[in-house]
Amino acid sequence: MALWQADLRISWRAQWVSLLLHGAVMLALLLAPWPASYTPVWMLLLTLVVFECLRSQRRIRSREGLLRQVDQREFEWRRLRWRLCGRPFMTRQAMLLALRSPQGAKEKLWLMRDSMDEEAWRQLRQQLLSLSEAPPRQPGR
Repeated sequence: MALWQADLRISWRAQWVSLLLHGAVMLALLLAPWPASYTPVWMLLLTLVVFECLRSQRRIRSREGLLRQVDQREFEWRRLRWRLCGRPFMTRQAMLLALRSPQGAKEKLWLMRDSMDEEAWRQLRQQLLSLSEAPPRQPGR
């Protein structure tokens, strides 16, 4: 039985923020006064920013699927169990969950408010706020 669950969808807000940030960096690179001898460096930096923007968009799109909270500090996502390590970082529009699998893999999962329905957002936020107030449970106790 899950304490909470939601079907995550693509966050349009996250996509726009990513595009705006990468666009600002590209604009700064384009408008900066570069000496002619630095043209290869300038082109390399611009290419890297464009590829990082594409990678960021792909990463945002990959954050779809069912996410459920199965225990106070455990989540199930992508058919794996993940343990919440540390206190979640939360704002009104986003939260960052630092997760670790039993195999030791780490995942930082950004959840945006528009990636789930409003009721699911409120419930998860409430669950995580109450979790932040309680001291973490020691393993084996």
